[in-house]
Amino acid sequence: MRVAITKNHLSLSNRLAKDLNKVSSKFGSSNYSKFGAIERILLKNDISIEKKKRILAKELHDGMAKAFSVSKKKLNKAAIGLLGQRLSGLRSVIMKLRSINHYLETAFIEDLKVSKLTLDGSTPGLIKQDDLGRDELELLECMAFKMIEKAASLDKRVLGEYGKKAKVVSIKEGTELKGLGIILRKETILLEHLESKLPPPKLVTRSLVTEPSFTHWAARIFALLLQFEWLYGKESLIFSRLKKNRLIRARINKKIKHLVNERAKLMMIMQEKAESIRKFRFNDGMKKELRNFTATINL
Repeated sequence: MRVAITKNHLSLSNRLAKDLNKVSSKFGSSNYSKFGAIERILLKNDISIEKKKRILAKELHDGMAKAFSVSKKKLNKAAIGLLGQRLSGLRSVIMKLRSINHYLETAFIEDLKVSKLTLDGSTPGLIKQDDLGRDELELLECMAFKMIEKAASLDKRVLGEYGKKAKVVSIKEGTELKGLGIILRKETILLEHLESKLPPPKLVTRSLVTEPSFTHWAARIFALLLQFEWLYGKESLIFSRLKKNRLIRARINKKIKHLVNERAKLMMIMQEKAESIRKFRFNDGMKKELRNFTATINL
């Protein structure tokens, strides 16, 4: 099969493989046991939504490289336990990113009235559906192959199972503003797939890190991560163009704490109104705002 892959995809895979190889070469129980301050980042609410997502996306990239830098030769019971803890932290990062995306997909896009704005360009490879399309699944297989090929910690003996599946064809990059909703939705789908592939600590056992299972598992996770980063790059470009509009820039740069307070006040007003009209019954508008508030307060 022929897989459409952008130059940016290849660049992202080279970067991830380089980062993974760098930490893999220094793997040891002492440095593998050192965790970053993930909880502090997750709870930070004095920055804008855009900045928090950027920080979390970087944390996800670095955390994945660190977690899967494990050396099978030095893998003992303690290291397996640490892998489980690292995966648990990554799941928290992913869930926070999903909360941010839900806010961006719903309340934020509605506030901006994005459908009335236009930008030049095209969005190759993005399909208007609620899951990954066939072309995207084939691309993920191709990127898994690329990561096995380049990452030192992955078993090259499984390359034969991927090598005949894809012939890479580079295509031109592009983006458009009307694709923002699609991009955000695709990101959320990828994050959901990523989360499902990261088991809780108690299920991280030696069998999971035994070859060839480990390589198949890690390569698919890396492929999902690369697809998310590719889409996030498009999202970042769109936001940079949106910021040329002063009003939109102000909304993008809103602080998380301000958003939560704003939604909380609105909820109180709507609740008082609802109680005076229908006791203990939410109208459709209030139900919608409640969902938006729930998403915002979890940012």
